[in-house]
Amino acid sequence: MPKHYNDIESEDLYDMAMQWASQGFFEKAIELIKRSIELNPNFIAAYIDMANLYVKKHQYHDAFHILKKASKIDTKFHRLNYLMAKYAYKSGDYITALKYVDKAIAISPEALYVKAKHIIAHKLNKE
Repeated sequence: MPKHYNDIESEDLYDMAMQWASQGFFEKAIELIKRSIELNPNFIAAYIDMANLYVKKHQYHDAFHILKKASKIDTKFHRLNYLMAKYAYKSGDYITALKYVDKAIAISPEALYVKAKHIIAHKLNKE
C-alpha cells in the first residue's frame, strides 16, 4: 500500500483512539494508537498521547518507554526528554529522571525544566 494511504489510515486510527480515550476506554485507545504507529512510525503526537493514556492508568514505566521510542525519531524534541523525566520521577526512578531533565535542559533551558531539575535533585538528595 502506498505510504500516503498508510498515513491516512494512521490518522484515522488515531482519531478513533482519541474518541475511545475521551469516553474512558483507555485500553481500546492504546490498541488503536499502537496500530496507528505501526502504519506511521514517525507520528510523534501518537506516541505522546499513548504515553498520556498510560499515565491515566498510572503506568509510568510504560509511558516512559513509549516516549523513549519517540525520542529516537526526533532527538531534538526537548519536551519528550522532559516528559520522560517526569514519568521516571513519578515511578520513583530519580536518577533516570535527572538524566532526562538534563537532556531537556541541554536542548532548551526552559524555566520549567530547570525547576523540575531542582525538584528531582532535592528528592534524590533526600534518599
